[in-house]
Amino acid sequence: MSEFRSDLDIISSIPAVSSILEVVCQMTGMGFAAVARVTESRWIACATKDQIGFGLALGGALPVATIICQEIQQARTPVIIENVLTDALYRHHQTPLMYGFQSYVSFPIHLPSGEFFGTLCAIDPAPRALKSSQIVRTLTLFAELIGQHLDAARQLAQTQRLLDERRDWERQQRVVQREMIHRLKNTLTIVQSVVTQTLRSAASLDEAAQVVSDRIQALTRAQDILTEHRWETADIREVVAAAIAPHTDGGHRFMIMGDSVDLTAQQSMGLALALHELSTNATKYGALSNEHGTVKISWQVDQSKAFSFSWVEAGGPPVTPPLRKGFGSRLTERVVPSYFDGKARLDHAPAGVRYELRGVL
Repeated sequence: MSEFRSDLDIISSIPAVSSILEVVCQMTGMGFAAVARVTESRWIACATKDQIGFGLALGGALPVATIICQEIQQARTPVIIENVLTDALYRHHQTPLMYGFQSYVSFPIHLPSGEFFGTLCAIDPAPRALKSSQIVRTLTLFAELIGQHLDAARQLAQTQRLLDERRDWERQQRVVQREMIHRLKNTLTIVQSVVTQTLRSAASLDEAAQVVSDRIQALTRAQDILTEHRWETADIREVVAAAIAPHTDGGHRFMIMGDSVDLTAQQSMGLALALHELSTNATKYGALSNEHGTVKISWQVDQSKAFSFSWVEAGGPPVTPPLRKGFGSRLTERVVPSYFDGKARLDHAPAGVRYELRGVL
């Protein structure tokens, strides 16, 4: 019955309906009157006036095949029976015998568009005089009035739905806008840090410009992945692949081990920057600076969301620890771990650089 709940609600919201059913009973002398929704298979009581104990509750349904409304639905004209016993057409009909009535009226209810909604009907166990022009005109007018009210109520309900959807859409847009502003601020904060720290540690403006450009390109690759995923999360495998792409030569220099794991936007950009720094240094001084060096990248996440990530170089020239730590080291050891609520360690061991990150997702 849930599919007809809106029709029941609309009929019950029209104050005139109860008055109409009251007048129908008074004018015709009949004891039961109703407004019904009629479909291909069912007759559903949307409003009733019951003075004879017919017993059909609001929302009650009858099979269309068992009632005379089937004929009204097909012919779209009223049916009036003053006395079943003397009615040539209906005296042998199953419906009067099944429901125990002698008099019956039913007028089709149409919407202004022509759509058939149902009927305004009444029954009584006794014969009634129902074919006077006054009764026919009045019931016809009532059926038309109900159809107009229904159409207006449906349009009002549709308008209200559209307004609610509009408000929901506007609310969602505000949420999206706030989220995008938050993300943009995070991105700008990272970019500002990259530019500021690079300029501070670079030996020349030309060097600074090149380093800033490379680092921002690393961020851009991470952002491209996030854009594809609507800035919700990014798969770590995609982030790693995009970050090391400029340093792969079609061979097997990189070994990547780890299951798919979702990173937040900030974690994705932070890890992309760290991988850019590690890859750049490996290309200049470490395992990627010769023909035989390799890099193993691996990560794990346990059931408590504890996250561990490692970068291990091997096969490159002997590593010499830097005389001083630049922004790249501070980025990988301090900035990036903060996005994971964790810690990191960058070890310049002679056999190869090793980077370990521990945090939570």
